[in-house]
Amino acid sequence: QHSQSLESMFAHIPGTYVAYPSNPYDAKGMIKTAVRTNNPVVFVEGQLLYNVKGVVPQEEYLIPFGEANIVRSGDDATIVCWGPAVTDAEKAAEKLAAEGVNVEVIDVRTLVPFDWEAVFASVRKTGRCVVVSQCVDIGSFTGEVVSQVVANCFDDLDAPVLKVGAKNGIAPQAVTLEKVFLPTADDIAAAVKATL
Repeated sequence: QHSQSLESMFAHIPGTYVAYPSNPYDAKGMIKTAVRTNNPVVFVEGQLLYNVKGVVPQEEYLIPFGEANIVRSGDDATIVCWGPAVTDAEKAAEKLAAEGVNVEVIDVRTLVPFDWEAVFASVRKTGRCVVVSQCVDIGSFTGEVVSQVVANCFDDLDAPVLKVGAKNGIAPQAVTLEKVFLPTADDIAAAVKATL
C-alpha cells in the first residue's frame, strides 16, 4: 500500500515473524534468513527504501531475526525505530548532536521476534525513549514498544516515553502530501527534546 505501513497488523498474527529492514545490506541478509526459517515471515519493504543505495557483499551472509542493531551510540536518550524511520532517526540524531544531545539509535530490524533486551538496556542507560515508525499512531506497534518499555524500565525513566509516527488518516497519494503525512527528522528531534 502506497505510503502506508502495515507491519502492526502482521505483528498481531501469532507465529508470524515480521521483518522490516532499513537498508540494502540488512534487506539481503534478512531475506536469506526469512527463507531459512520454519515460521511464516512477512517481509515488509518500505517503498521509500527502493532508491536507497548501499554496500551489499556478494558473499552469503545472514542477519539473525530478533537481534537489534545499535546504529548510533549515545547516553542522553534512546530512539527505537525500524524500516525507513531509521534514516530519519539518524538525521535527527545528527541535528541533536550539533546541539550537544547524544542520542542512541536502535534499529530493531524485526518486530517479531523483537529484541527487548537491547531496547531495555539502552533505555536503562539513557533514561529517555522515543519510539519512531511510519505507522499511524493509533493502534500501531509503537504503542506496544512504549508499553513494554514503561512496564520493564519504569524506575529508570526520567521522562515519559513518546512515540512519533505518521499522521492519523488515510495515506495520501500526492508526493507533497506524503511528505507532510510521514514523520520527519524534525518531528523526531522535537520529541527527543521534549523528553530532556
